[in-house]
Amino acid sequence: MKHFLMVTVGTGVGSGFVVDGKLVHGHGGAAGELGHSILFPDGRQCSCGRKGCLEAYTSARGICQTYSELRNEMPDYTGVLANVAKEELTSQIIGEAANNGDALAMKTFELTGRWLGLACANAVTFSSPEAIFLMGGPLKAGNVFVDPLKKSFDEHLLNIYKGTVEIRLSELNANDVAILGAAALLKNK
Repeated sequence: MKHFLMVTVGTGVGSGFVVDGKLVHGHGGAAGELGHSILFPDGRQCSCGRKGCLEAYTSARGICQTYSELRNEMPDYTGVLANVAKEELTSQIIGEAANNGDALAMKTFELTGRWLGLACANAVTFSSPEAIFLMGGPLKAGNVFVDPLKKSFDEHLLNIYKGTVEIRLSELNANDVAILGAAALLKNK
């Protein structure tokens, strides 16, 4: 595949755009920062210093914040995570609760998937990839995250791209990704 986008979701949201088989570096070498594209103007504070970035909503930290915000709106919540302290929450715990049918956790991943799907649909307009590969810890939540992501992607994708772009989960071993990426950069110099 010579045209694809890689999106990693974890502590942050990272991405790389590959066009004609080459990673796009851009003028200063930092092209492809999808995680720092603004999803909500004047939204949540992002670690980059701006507000409303995709990363502030769809990273592991963003997932925990979404859950906490939804939880604050439901004082009578008695679900699986009702007694879990905010400091102890992780995207993994929320994902497990969602997969066990916890409505609040499921809503958290529905929103997160919707937002990431929208961002991926917008990214397609910049590079017309054959596929978008996703990887990272929060995606281990499975269908509770991936299904709303794909639905949002399909809903927001520009018509000329419908049916031409796949959303796929990476098959790479997460422990090998950094070294494989470094090796690829050296090989392609």
